[in-house]
Amino acid sequence: MAKPLNEIILGFTPAWFTATMGTGITGILIYTLPYQFKGCHQIGLFIFAINCVIFTLFSIMLISKYIFYPTTFRKMLVHPIQSMFIGAIPMGFATIINSIIFMFPKNTHSWSPTLGLVFWSIDVVLMLFSCLVVPFYKMVIQVHSLDKMYATWLLPIVPAVVTAASGAVVANVLPENQAHVVVILSYIIWGLGIPLSLCIIGIYYARVTLHKLPPPELLISVFLPLGPLGQGSFGIMSLGKVANEIYGPNSSISIPTPLFGEIGFASGVLTGLIMWGFGLFWLIMATSSVIYGMKQNKVKFNMGWWGLTFPLGVYTSSTNTLGNIFDSTAFKVLGTFLTCCLFCLWLLVFSKTLKGAFNYELFVDPSLANVNAQIVPLSEGDLETQNSEDSNENGSHDQTVHNDSRILENVSGNTFSGYPEVSDNTSAQNPAKPSIVLDR
Repeated sequence: MAKPLNEIILGFTPAWFTATMGTGITGILIYTLPYQFKGCHQIGLFIFAINCVIFTLFSIMLISKYIFYPTTFRKMLVHPIQSMFIGAIPMGFATIINSIIFMFPKNTHSWSPTLGLVFWSIDVVLMLFSCLVVPFYKMVIQVHSLDKMYATWLLPIVPAVVTAASGAVVANVLPENQAHVVVILSYIIWGLGIPLSLCIIGIYYARVTLHKLPPPELLISVFLPLGPLGQGSFGIMSLGKVANEIYGPNSSISIPTPLFGEIGFASGVLTGLIMWGFGLFWLIMATSSVIYGMKQNKVKFNMGWWGLTFPLGVYTSSTNTLGNIFDSTAFKVLGTFLTCCLFCLWLLVFSKTLKGAFNYELFVDPSLANVNAQIVPLSEGDLETQNSEDSNENGSHDQTVHNDSRILENVSGNTFSGYPEVSDNTSAQNPAKPSIVLDR
């Protein structure tokens, strides 16, 4: 049975942008495959076009949701899982930026460097919101515990790593003075994301060791730590390569030492190798854990499955970069193999996402906790009523946060694509307090 458009928009969440992350990196890797085949570029461009369409569509839907239902934005921010997916927006946008630079070379498309720089500047703003606002809510407002800590904690932080790597890609096609500014900023942004990511990975390793694998609906999230490791490796090597080019002996830019560029390149490659090795460990552990978990439990498809694609994709980018730097056949063959695996995974997850979208199973927002909520029409009077309810609700903010945390503990279904079920005890304790301001 078809859902009304306003109900689809209300059920739309930032988690959908994980699809743009996986789609974007798949198109880039096919386009830049170490061993090219006929039609390789055409396939990459086609996937890039798909990515642009779905990113635009998702942006319109999400903006519409927060315009017509403004209270849902705060509910998303205080939700301990859904708020993490804000980071998927700048990461998905970064794949479009990189695609523009790779697929539209400046020697034949003079507009691509300028467009890439403008888009990258926008991505920096989105990244700062994700990296600064969401962690603040996580530390100050949301309720967390070690046994309920998941790798999704990485999602609002990794955009810094992705944006830094994208900065290296953009700087590579910019004039020297502009490239200098972008490279310096990208190093700073990389420093913002990687140390925090490593801290979270350490905590997550302790959590998995002490409390074992996450529940089935979050099982795929064990792949997420591969993301900052692979992208961090690719980013620091790419930044070093660009630094070596713009800070050369004939550079007009003031630098601390004549060897500044060479040091940046050498240290970047060494750091990238170390992070690639750490990523290899996590790739093996995550693959083994998912196979084991799927044998033990039935894992229903949800938007979290896109967590298979982007981490593997950025790790493959790091592999290909090492292959190019060392002119290594082993790395190039491995990168080609991982790209083929990624393409197969992308086809699987993309087809399941289309199926879930067409039957409306995925258009639900777990941060709107009351499964009995009535969807209000998009009328002027209803919006005035909603705004009035929003102002009345400000006095009970702490109770809402407590309810959201308790709801997470009672999840029995699909965390990403279905409303969590609330126990009878929870309902009995709060008989007069609806958990969604859109109730009528």
